Amino acid sequence: MSARFAAPFGDLDILHPPPTFAPTPASRIAVQAIADHAALLAGDGIDWGCGVGLLAIAAARIPAVTQVIGLDIDAANVAIAHQNAARNGVAAKTAFWTADSYEPLAPVGQAMVAALAGHGRFILANPPASEGDDGFGFRRRVLAEGAPFLAPGGVVFLNISAQYGQERIARLLIEAPGFVYGGVLSSSDWTPFDLQRPDLLRNLQDYAAEEARGGLPYCFGGPQTPEQALDARAALALFHSSGRSPLSRWQVHLFRRLPG
Repeated sequence: MSARFAAPFGDLDILHPPPTFAPTPASRIAVQAIADHAALLAGDGIDWGCGVGLLAIAAARIPAVTQVIGLDIDAANVAIAHQNAARNGVAAKTAFWTADSYEPLAPVGQAMVAALAGHGRFILANPPASEGDDGFGFRRRVLAEGAPFLAPGGVVFLNISAQYGQERIARLLIEAPGFVYGGVLSSSDWTPFDLQRPDLLRNLQDYAAEEARGGLPYCFGGPQTPEQALDARAALALFHSSGRSPLSRWQVHLFRRLPG
């Protein structure tokens, strides 16, 4: 299977055969952020959780970008990412490694990532929701563990959909210090948080459990109008009673590395 994406300096044709990662609406918003803000991307960077390589490849098309290292925990994704880089003409500017967060399994990959320390210019990340917490754990890791690889002024393009709420985003600056928040780079319109997808239904169930534990509320719009504010528990109850999905927005947010 393959999908086409409008990207900087030409469309991309991305393979995603089963069981590899299939690009989602959040993936498209991430590519849109790269296309709209290409001037922020230059030098060497990392695509954290690269999947089949989409964001790394989109960034590598930018002339000012010299190298993008894609990291993913799934070896099948990494294998297809190599193919996609060649398919889209950026094999010479990309490298992909099986990794746990920023730690490649192969020594050569470890050395390549370590060489970025202190002078990487950007990190791209479209993480999944983490399990067993508030769903935000991987986003904390992207910033906290990525900080040592960025030069002062280096940027992070981080997918954070709107249901997480601004207070949870603000807390990132405390939980992963050393960054300043730069706002929303790209956003979809209000769109259904499609609870017919088992992964999104599981996410909403986890969000509701986090609220029940006393965690920060989530912020969904009602199925017919986004002005109807719903927390996760209300959104889940509405889905169970009516079969209707709440609304959210897929977004990419900017964080910039501070000196020191």
